[in-house]
Amino acid sequence: MTELQALVRKPVHSTVYLFATLAIGVAAVYEPAASVIAMAVLLLLVLTLRNPEAVSHVVLLSTAISVNYIVDANVLGIELLSVYKLGILVLLIPCMLQYGLRFKLGYPLAALLAMLLMTFTVSDWFPRLTAGIALKAYIGLAIPFVFLLIRWNAETAKRHIRLICLLPLVSVVVGALLQAAHLYSLLDVEFTGAVRVQGANIAPHLAMLAFLGITVALLELKRDPGFSRFAYATLAVNFAILVATGTRGPLLAMLLLAGYTFFDMSKQYIKGKVMLIVPLFCTVVLLAAATYASWDNMMKRSFERDTGTGIDLSGRTEAWAYFLRGAADSPVTGRGLGAVTVANDGSLYEGFVVPHNEYIRFFFDGGYIGAGLFFLSLLAVFGAVYRVLPARIRKPYVLFLAGFFAYSFTDNTLSTVQFIIPFCWYLNGLHLLSQKERAAEGVVP
Repeated sequence: MTELQALVRKPVHSTVYLFATLAIGVAAVYEPAASVIAMAVLLLLVLTLRNPEAVSHVVLLSTAISVNYIVDANVLGIELLSVYKLGILVLLIPCMLQYGLRFKLGYPLAALLAMLLMTFTVSDWFPRLTAGIALKAYIGLAIPFVFLLIRWNAETAKRHIRLICLLPLVSVVVGALLQAAHLYSLLDVEFTGAVRVQGANIAPHLAMLAFLGITVALLELKRDPGFSRFAYATLAVNFAILVATGTRGPLLAMLLLAGYTFFDMSKQYIKGKVMLIVPLFCTVVLLAAATYASWDNMMKRSFERDTGTGIDLSGRTEAWAYFLRGAADSPVTGRGLGAVTVANDGSLYEGFVVPHNEYIRFFFDGGYIGAGLFFLSLLAVFGAVYRVLPARIRKPYVLFLAGFFAYSFTDNTLSTVQFIIPFCWYLNGLHLLSQKERAAEGVVP
């Protein structure tokens, strides 16, 4: 039976596809760009109904591209990033239907819903906040946490973890292709003279991908011995990419986990695992080369301007003070979910749509109650994963989370697609694989 015959024998599917195609054709007359995007989504939707797992790979790989920076457009008045988030959720619905959902890790969704309810009841409504902005903020923040719920099978989860480690390289390759086509610049040159690799993202977003690629690989080295060759290869590439972005926060955030891994490997080498001399030696050489290659860039980014803090933090201290002053009027219940995105009245650099500090961001929106609920929900997720982990990976997992909390102090980890989607995807995969491992050992988590 041909694909066409199979489609015709499913009248509901064929009718939906027919009317969707007609609607896209009509829209092409009025909104050409929107119709092209809609057609691409329709084709992906057809594919995802036939092969949900393949589309899950496409969705995960898509986080290697910051679509809202490469394409400056709205779709029917909606910003492209919001359309992207909704699109990937729609594409993964067949995956949810095929693999099923489990709500054991759904605490952040409940906390965000509580913050939304607070916004419409007890929050001190920020003047420029609207109901539409609050709803958009809720949807945008909640969608990545849906990916904690999908019950992938073990083989699919393993492939997803490998893809997370490849995302930085995918971004650089796509960025190089866009550069060759004169559509986007692979490099970003700052006013300080620092040159930063950005791939198909902006440099901070590429740094987020590289941070996750490195830390996930370090965790997987301990969890899965069969992962070692792939991990070592991606570690070297991702560290080089991270250094090339010129981003300081993730380098500092990964120090504890990287230091622990190096120390643990050194102990194993001393105990007789002589082959570990190769990765240990390569680590030392790579660190020395990275320090030499990035020294000038880091000096330009850190000390080119005179600041009150002595080190140039790219305007963060001024932004943090500004947003904290704005939150001071309602410290208990906050100014409403999404209020932080419209709080900058032009006093700050336009890049500070949010504070580049997730603790201040959620404190501004939800006050002590909302931020407390949300971060407690994250701790509940982290704790649920921790409880099913094998003993050998528990300590590096805690250091991985320490890096996440440190990174969240200086950047938008919870509200940037390039971080939060792969992060949630990995936590889900780690939880599933650890459960299966312990079940195979006869241990009930």
